[in-house]
Amino acid sequence: MRAVASPCLEDRVVKTPSPISTHSRRWLAGSLAALLALGGSILTAAPALAEEIAPAAVASPSLTVTPADEVDPAVENTFTVSGTGYVGAGAANGAYVLLGDASIWSGGGPLVASGWLGLAWVPAGSIVDGAFTTTLKVPAGSFDPAKSYVAATSAAHGLSVTDRSLDAFSPITIAQPTPPEPVADPVLTVSPSTEVDPAAENTFTVSGTGYVGAGAANGAYVLLGDASIWSGGGPLVASGWLGLAWVPAGSIVDGAFTTTVKVAAGSFDPARSYVAATSAAHGLSVTDRSLDAFSPITIAQPEPEPVVPTVSVSKTSGLDAAGEKVVVKGTGFVPNAPATNGVRPPLAGKFAGAYVVFGSFAENWKPSAGAASSARVVDSQKWVVDAADVAAIGGAAAGAVAIGADGSFEVELTAREFEKALAGGNYGVYTYAGSGAKVPAFETYTPVSFATVEPPKPDPGPGTGPVAPIASGSLSWGVSGAFRDYVVGSIAKGSISVGSGATQSGGLFQFGQTGGTYSQVTGTGTAAYAGSVRFTGHGGLLDLTFANPTLRVTTPTSGVLEVSANGSRVDLAVVDLARGSKSLVNGATRIANAPVTLTAAGAAAFEGYYSAGGALDPLTVVIGTPGAAPAGNSGTVATSSAAKASARVVPATPPSTTGITLDPATLAALAAGKQVTVTVDGFQPNEADIMVVVYSTPTVLARDLVADANGVVTWTGSLPAGLEPGDHTLTFQGSTAKGIRFTVSAPAGLCVVTDATLDWGFKTSFLQYLESGIANGQWAVTGASEQDGVFGFAGGTGSIEAESVRGVVAFPGSIEFTGHDGALDTTIANPSIEFVGNDEAYLRLDVTGTTQQGQPVTATAVRFAALDVEGALERAGDALVGTVVPAEFTEEGAAAFGTYAGGEELDPVSFAITLPADCGIEADASKPEVQPAVADDSTAATTAAEGPAAWLIWLLVAVVALAIAALVAFLILRSRRSAS
Repeated sequence: MRAVASPCLEDRVVKTPSPISTHSRRWLAGSLAALLALGGSILTAAPALAEEIAPAAVASPSLTVTPADEVDPAVENTFTVSGTGYVGAGAANGAYVLLGDASIWSGGGPLVASGWLGLAWVPAGSIVDGAFTTTLKVPAGSFDPAKSYVAATSAAHGLSVTDRSLDAFSPITIAQPTPPEPVADPVLTVSPSTEVDPAAENTFTVSGTGYVGAGAANGAYVLLGDASIWSGGGPLVASGWLGLAWVPAGSIVDGAFTTTVKVAAGSFDPARSYVAATSAAHGLSVTDRSLDAFSPITIAQPEPEPVVPTVSVSKTSGLDAAGEKVVVKGTGFVPNAPATNGVRPPLAGKFAGAYVVFGSFAENWKPSAGAASSARVVDSQKWVVDAADVAAIGGAAAGAVAIGADGSFEVELTAREFEKALAGGNYGVYTYAGSGAKVPAFETYTPVSFATVEPPKPDPGPGTGPVAPIASGSLSWGVSGAFRDYVVGSIAKGSISVGSGATQSGGLFQFGQTGGTYSQVTGTGTAAYAGSVRFTGHGGLLDLTFANPTLRVTTPTSGVLEVSANGSRVDLAVVDLARGSKSLVNGATRIANAPVTLTAAGAAAFEGYYSAGGALDPLTVVIGTPGAAPAGNSGTVATSSAAKASARVVPATPPSTTGITLDPATLAALAAGKQVTVTVDGFQPNEADIMVVVYSTPTVLARDLVADANGVVTWTGSLPAGLEPGDHTLTFQGSTAKGIRFTVSAPAGLCVVTDATLDWGFKTSFLQYLESGIANGQWAVTGASEQDGVFGFAGGTGSIEAESVRGVVAFPGSIEFTGHDGALDTTIANPSIEFVGNDEAYLRLDVTGTTQQGQPVTATAVRFAALDVEGALERAGDALVGTVVPAEFTEEGAAAFGTYAGGEELDPVSFAITLPADCGIEADASKPEVQPAVADDSTAATTAAEGPAAWLIWLLVAVVALAIAALVAFLILRSRRSAS
């Protein structure tokens, strides 16, 4: 403010405080500028100062090389080598990158410069933030698969000798040469192999070596039986063997195996030749002959049966009493010294031969029994002796006849009624030892009778009509209804046929009578019938024929049913005639619905399918005169109606990627896994069995579509859950193939599953069948559990989309089913539950091995069973739970397993899938959203400054600020004093 003159007080001057002078202001401004400049200099210099004070970077080299595994030594390889952490003083000259034998140099000392297969120098300017990438080429043939190789780095130039900070290594493995496929050279031995006792049960130990190569992929069949059944060089004949064993591939070690085969007593015929044999197993038994091998077995020959002399007479009844020539033939009259030597002349001490006579002998006539010669009255006689002795006894005139070396002879005698016949004696042809020898075996008797003149028959008189003929006989029997159903069912998949005069009607097999000895008076005897019924199944493994039954009525209330089972007569069953309904029909005896019980021998004839004491179907028999079987069907009368597994092979790659047109909305819905309807033309009118297959990994979505009259086929469905993100192809395959490509995006809102359990009994009836005497099988679990026929799988992992409930949860573990002596060997493994939505799900399985029909199967992640999850899914805490969810075979599952038809019921499935706690729940908007810290450049700079020198920088800034504040305060105070 300036001074103002007062009009009243002209001499008084009023002064206000003086502002800072111009000079002071200039000085203050200059001082402030200097201080600010100093502060700015300090702040500007702070980063450099901090950098100078920060510790030097320390090298931490990390090296990677691509390719690193299974490098092909036969081709030129280009390796991409990358490194990080290449900083510090050691990186001043860059880095050497080397590739070669790991034994050349292992670091820790000066770099060895020679011997490397490849070397590159990465200059310092090419290492950015400690990182680099370079390539090395190595010519074909440089690698030795027997050696170890590495990619390596070292400090470059002179530092390669002195600085070890950049020494780093990354191993490289070389692909080993594929060993040559082993060539099978099967050698088979069997013990015992000689003098095998046919009367005892024999256990044979069969060993083999050289069982290698592709033919041994399924193991080997070991067979024992008649050498005429099969001699190799063609498909294995499956039936007729006495014993069979399957040696799994896992039991063949270095091409060698040992197994045992049991053969029941009485199975061998000493007159036949036998072998142990081997063949490739399962489907390879038809196509692969590399394991065909044989080892002979010789059967002990029975002790020669003592030769039993036998005699036949050309005519023994109705002879002319006045005299008639008969021819007598004998066999087996051989010497057996000294018993057959004569004791009196003319053949004393020599083979005495035999008398062959016609006469009248007493009841007790035999010389060996001490009967006197008076008990034998001879009318016509010959004496058969060695040819050398014929003359000694007077030649042919004396009745001498030469006997053959084998003890055979043929003579002619005259048989007649004669006066000197022994009172009460028996006419006949007799033989006994000559020259006083007593040989019981030579003493034979063949009765002879003479014709008699019948008196004229009296006139029966009026009123007597002809006797009514007796009705022809027949036997009607169903064998076993359960067995018939089994043969033509979905397991055996077989057929039933009748032949040799038998017929079938109403489930009964009918046989016509051929004869018998049954007496209505005694109620006992036999009734024989003709015809056969044959049961086949299991691809030929089951082949059983019952033929020509005979009913032996042992008492009026009981009988035995005897049949020919595969050519051998056997007492198959006991028949309870007392419980049957007995009546007379046109003179024939009829017994209806008599209960039939299987015998032990019958159980063996049934090949173990049923046990002794089991009830078979009741039997109805008519015992009358010979006649044909009742009218009915013949030939094949029943066959399996089970669905046949499709033989169509699904191509491994899409057969077409064009030909299907979809609008964008439908294509997007398809890729998103939603249900869509796709219509495709170009097929044959009414063409059937069109498949829908999705790729990359081929998965059959349908295989039984039918085109309409215009060749247009329509499919409604959705893609399987769990398709990997990326490009895929949907195809329709039939007489032509059409496809369309689509892209699956990574789903949002995935709930990751890290723990789940699955419980499933597979199919109870199948497990019961497997353990039965029919299959004689078992199951084995790996990586899973089993209790009371329920299989448990744990450790399930996968993911499910929260909104659509689509996803896959997979479980480790497997179940192997085996039976029928190795013909059945199927493994189901790696089950997974595929959710297509809240109302659709599938149980997927890997299926490998061989089916009951011996067909090989390899199916991966096949939709084995459809799960009826509609309304069955519930949330229990953090778990998605399905309890006793109904399951049934899909067509694909039935085709893979090879036993049942699509739609067949399986055991229900139960599962519990643990989900994340927030699965399917949106984030709460009322809560502040915490943003993750982002390390931008400014933050990084600040962080970099917060090192050991940070306190010094801020201390200088504080000193400058205090100095400025003090100077300002001083100038203001000074100016006020000056003003006052």
